[in-house]
Amino acid sequence: MGGGELRVVPSGTYRLQLHLEFSFTDAAVIIPYLAGLGVSHLYLSPILEAAPGSTHGYDVVDHSQISPELGGLGGLRRLVAAARRAGLGIVVDVVPNHMAVLAPGTTNTAWWSVLREGPDSPYASWFDIDWDSPDNPGRVLLPLLGQSLADSLAADEITVEQDEDGEWVIVYYDHVLPVAAGTADPADVAATLDAQYYRLCWWRVGGTELNYRRFFDIPSLAGLRQEDPDVFAATHRLLIEQVRSGNLEGLRIDHPDGLADPEEYLRQLADATGGVWTIVEKIIEREEALPDSWACDGTTGYETLNRITRLFLDPVSARPMAALYTEVSGRSPDFAPVARAAKMDVLTTVLRPEVDRLTGLALAEARRDRADLTRAGLREALREVLAAFEVYRAYIRPDGTPSLEARGHVVRACEQARLALPGRASEIDLIEDLALAGPSEFVVRFQQTCGPVMAKGIEDTAFYRYVPMVALNEVGGAPGDFPAYPTGHPRSAVNEFHEANITTQRAWPLTMTTLSTHDTKRSEDVRARLAVLSEDPRGWADILRRLTRLGERHADPEAGWPDPVTMYLLAQTLVGAWPISAERVSQYMVKAVREAKLFTTWADTDPAYEAALTNYIESALEDEEFVGALDTYVATLVELGRQNSLAQKLLQLTMPGVPDVYQGQELWDHSLVDPDNRRPVNFGERAKMLTELGVEPGSELAAPRRPPVLDDSGAAKLLVVARSLRVRRDHPEWFGEQGTYRPLWASGSAAEHVVAFCRTESVVTVVPRLVLGLRRGGGWRDTTVTLPEGRWADVLTGRRHDGGTAYVLRLLRDFPVSLLIRTP
Repeated sequence: MGGGELRVVPSGTYRLQLHLEFSFTDAAVIIPYLAGLGVSHLYLSPILEAAPGSTHGYDVVDHSQISPELGGLGGLRRLVAAARRAGLGIVVDVVPNHMAVLAPGTTNTAWWSVLREGPDSPYASWFDIDWDSPDNPGRVLLPLLGQSLADSLAADEITVEQDEDGEWVIVYYDHVLPVAAGTADPADVAATLDAQYYRLCWWRVGGTELNYRRFFDIPSLAGLRQEDPDVFAATHRLLIEQVRSGNLEGLRIDHPDGLADPEEYLRQLADATGGVWTIVEKIIEREEALPDSWACDGTTGYETLNRITRLFLDPVSARPMAALYTEVSGRSPDFAPVARAAKMDVLTTVLRPEVDRLTGLALAEARRDRADLTRAGLREALREVLAAFEVYRAYIRPDGTPSLEARGHVVRACEQARLALPGRASEIDLIEDLALAGPSEFVVRFQQTCGPVMAKGIEDTAFYRYVPMVALNEVGGAPGDFPAYPTGHPRSAVNEFHEANITTQRAWPLTMTTLSTHDTKRSEDVRARLAVLSEDPRGWADILRRLTRLGERHADPEAGWPDPVTMYLLAQTLVGAWPISAERVSQYMVKAVREAKLFTTWADTDPAYEAALTNYIESALEDEEFVGALDTYVATLVELGRQNSLAQKLLQLTMPGVPDVYQGQELWDHSLVDPDNRRPVNFGERAKMLTELGVEPGSELAAPRRPPVLDDSGAAKLLVVARSLRVRRDHPEWFGEQGTYRPLWASGSAAEHVVAFCRTESVVTVVPRLVLGLRRGGGWRDTTVTLPEGRWADVLTGRRHDGGTAYVLRLLRDFPVSLLIRTP
């Protein structure tokens, strides 16, 4: 994406999760450490005012204020000043799709006005509210009661009171709601409620009758209509001011797929900011590409994460790993039926309001010339089409003709739906016609629904039901697509990696790359260790069976625990994150089984099942024999996993794109899904270690005191991160838009174990892969790579090398990975 003369592009970012306990002031304290680490920019979670006590900032309540809990505008300015003194800039997360509306104690001016004044509110155009809903005409459904309205009234849980300003309000515990002018009657709460532009109801009713667009299945996050220029201007004015003042030098756009027209939104944003560096949280499937018409610099990097993970999975084990999963779980290794079933589950439960709204739109069209189609039939057909959709969105412009790619996505989904539901061919024909017909509300709503179906059906359901190799179960990943082609095959993971990098350097050279985020299911180091299992399917089978047998004494069959699939997930979780406390494992596994929605759910918990699960974990991790077996097995994986960690980290830091380091990931970190991956980071420890490494600014050619060993401290990973980021920051011309990327192919008996490439003929990266197989095969022996001509220095070890044929054994003699830069 082009930009003005003053446009700044990061060389490397460091993601910080801000909240009340880690504010702008706390971020300013660690700036010297981050500058020493080598990043060019702090990358902050959302900074606008959010719901009180928010731990993430995605629940914005006021777009005109910088979060007071983080330090307000003054705190931001002080952080910017501290960053500038250290030569750093600021990138922030932007949340255009939604804002918080039902959080207790929250005053959201826009939502308050809508609730008080209804369709006549000046803010009514901000939200996608169906004022003509047959169930709630002229009213907004508010599903926040803990029981039915009648029971809440009978229990005197709802009152009509005057606030401190003398305004009449309705109070329900911590929730305070407005009262329409002239309708307050403290003596008759029910009558007062009947006179409002909203309808209070039991929270469960929101799962079937909600009449406003929300973020996924969360009623407390109402969708915003950024397609309205006034809404865009009001919700972006403050951030645009901060960009134009130079306080912010980059933006990350959260969930653009939720918007009516992502392309137009990004164009508006680029125009308003002067083309500031912008990346989007876009989940790209394996065969998908980011639309080249988008005014942005790329994505947040999930496709990179998954591509790198695949490099470290041994294709030879594809069949034995699948066979083991089938034997132990009794399930097919085919992911497709699991994915479809999970999508259908969410379409009939948590996303039912979205399907019903689409059904109503389709039915209105059907009555014009296809009056024989029924609501029930259209609803069934819509579910089938949405379940068959293979990407998050087709990107049909509200005011344009569908592109060939967009048309293809819709046509394929409808073809699959007809095969699955031949009795509804007429309904599916109508849906296809409507989706491809051009400008209409149906086109917009259909696309805004596809994303939640993918996210809730795949990421938040199927990923917890299908677990043969959970390193593949990542955002944007393909759990059923275990690498099956050997190195050298055109479709091998190595070829795929290089081809993608060549494309990235040509098309999106400033996109972000990542290995861990606040949303990843597992940290990069957990995935790196689990990848080793693919090289030792027999060893993995043995420990799985042994842990299952040893755990039988802690089982509770009456409560249904353990079921084989969940036990399969638990065993991988323990192996990948070990050592880990029973508390952390229990918290993770309870979330996992609720997300799977097979034995317990968030809405309908099964206390007996969950208690059996947590009791099993607690007692098993106090069982000396169980822990001993786990300890012994994990000890065989630790060093191999760390080699994988260093290899994948160096690849990410030097490949095309702008690398991000998620907070804390510069050391070994075996975190699981949130909230586990949002625990406090010990920055003091990291700063001390960085100093002890002797990695000083401008010293990339000097050897460290000695390359650190792969011990528990994580110093080896810190060295890789710091030296790589320093090289990028000091030599942006080697890595940016003007740079080049060239694969380097190895020769010799262990060539399949090498991944290497050259950047702009000035930087060479060499890393190992499938390291257990490498060890078992006798090591590097005669394996070589050909370096470009000239003199080279390894910034991780200080060792010098000549260009031409180089033995990998020599390149990696002192350290598991090599980062070479050209020297005079």
